[in-house]
Amino acid sequence: MRVDDNYHDTVYRMYESSDILYKNQQWFNANYLAGYVLECYCKLMLLLASRQGYAFSNHRRDVRQFKHDVNELKEEIGLISREGGLSAGYCLDLQSACANLLEHWNPAKRYEPDSSKWNEEALAIRIHQEIEALMDMIIKMEIDGGMI
Repeated sequence: MRVDDNYHDTVYRMYESSDILYKNQQWFNANYLAGYVLECYCKLMLLLASRQGYAFSNHRRDVRQFKHDVNELKEEIGLISREGGLSAGYCLDLQSACANLLEHWNPAKRYEPDSSKWNEEALAIRIHQEIEALMDMIIKMEIDGGMI
């Protein structure tokens, strides 16, 4: 029997590590870990929806089946939101709130020979703002008692 994944604790770990790296101008790894903040936020939203009875598309049984594909996670959240399965108060418009992460983040890209874009301060600033917005929403959910 598999123990449920703990996306709540993981999102905090990834955020804290990304924030430390960002403050130390380690742009590449700050941006890399920031992608996991987005992934965990999405998976937390999907867990909330599934506990409210939402069935995932494409015959998926749990959030783990989405793997690290933040764009698929974004699409699933969009489907759920349109069907009224997620509170609009907690569900960010990820396309606008996390445009940089959605466009650039893929954990496999860390191995690409030219990954210099990930090491740019300007991109790191934008990505850091995006994960700040995600964490603000997670904290709001906790305060309101809507967290898993």
